[in-house]
Amino acid sequence: MSLYGWTILLLSVGFTTGSLVWCLARVLKNHAQKGRLHGTSDLDPRDTDP
Repeated sequence: MSLYGWTILLLSVGFTTGSLVWCLARVLKNHAQKGRLHGTSDLDPRDTDP
């Protein structure tokens, strides 16, 4: 494989891995702040406006 092939391969794998790590860090950091996260079980259907 040529130098350009290795460069594109390493950049794409590095970008994908970096994006995964960044997303996981944001999700896990926000998971520690339980007051801000809500699930669908917290919703009350009577709260909707007609």
